[in-house]
Amino acid sequence: MPRKSRKGSRKGSRKSRKGSRKSRKGSRKSRKGGKCKEYLSAKIKKNMAEYKKGKYSSRMQAVAVSYSQVKKAHPNCTKALSKKK
Repeated sequence: MPRKSRKGSRKGSRKSRKGSRKSRKGSRKSRKGGKCKEYLSAKIKKNMAEYKKGKYSSRMQAVAVSYSQVKKAHPNCTKALSKKK
């Protein structure tokens, strides 16, 4: 007598686990993006004060330096701070 395959019974449970994992991942991602934006805005504020004191030649340079400083201090923020196409 041939054996019955159990693939069909397991497939449904995997699907439900995957769906819950996906939603949890989405909420974590948005939370991380918010933290990264907080780090960035604080760094931009600090570098703008230094720009006014004459450390940077333009506002754009101060912002660019802020991005690179945040990416260096928090490597996990690289994805959240990259340009979206």
